Amino acid sequence: MKTSRRELMAVVAGAVAARAQAASGRVRVGCQTRAFGSPIRDYAQLLSVLDDLVAAGYEGFETNYASLQSHFEDPGPARAEIEKRRIKLIGLHGSINFTKPENLDKDRAQFDRLAKASKGLGAELLILSSSGVPRDAEGRLQASALKLRCEELNRAGAACRAMGIRLATHNHARETANDGEEVNAVMQRTDPRNVSMLMDAAYVHAANLNVAGFFRRYHRRVAGMHLRDYRDGKEVDLGQGDLDLKGIAAAMRETGWTGWAILEVNKRAGVSSRELVETNRKAMRDIMKI
Repeated sequence: MKTSRRELMAVVAGAVAARAQAASGRVRVGCQTRAFGSPIRDYAQLLSVLDDLVAAGYEGFETNYASLQSHFEDPGPARAEIEKRRIKLIGLHGSINFTKPENLDKDRAQFDRLAKASKGLGAELLILSSSGVPRDAEGRLQASALKLRCEELNRAGAACRAMGIRLATHNHARETANDGEEVNAVMQRTDPRNVSMLMDAAYVHAANLNVAGFFRRYHRRVAGMHLRDYRDGKEVDLGQGDLDLKGIAAAMRETGWTGWAILEVNKRAGVSSRELVETNRKAMRDIMKI
């Protein structure tokens, strides 16, 4: 298949962006907008949230795709508003399983829609979660479902790469169970050029895995990392729980990683969202030195 000039330029633009990121020589800091609610369906509220994030010192934001869904058909004005605020859209976050043949047409259509919107809105990543690969009666990953998921992720990732964006899979508890069995399987069976990872440190830690060690293993494929802390099963501010932030930061420095460190906390009763993101941004500076 011949590559069009537009597709070639998109690939070149993506490569230039990746080199610029590496040249920055530092971790970039972003925030998931779920600290203000998820999704944020009021566009004016979303823009106000972006103003709060810029004021708190964040360089980028990630959001549920539904927060910007009303702008998918004409993304230009929304992209202009985002860029005017000098904050980067790290990525839209959606959920697509790619594990059942009977759902494949629907999954592919949703991917195409999200990828096109991501490109139009100026996103760097398209972040995809899933409900995990099904397991058989013996508790093993279903081979056919795993094969299909990896094939479709490779296809989707190649399409993203041609558009100048990066596909990143996001892990939940199911993917990190059994010593990260599913994450490991997907990473082994997909092309590093096409499929990256949005690593959720809290789920890796909850699976009794060493977060810094897990990151070191996959750092070349980690486009971003979600940071959220817990103590006694309760979400707390960064540095107040069990997550080894200093160890994670050391691993980032040792590997020369220049991806996105993304605060991902939930709204909390008795604390304003603005205060929540400010407090945790300070913790990232004080503890992680980022």
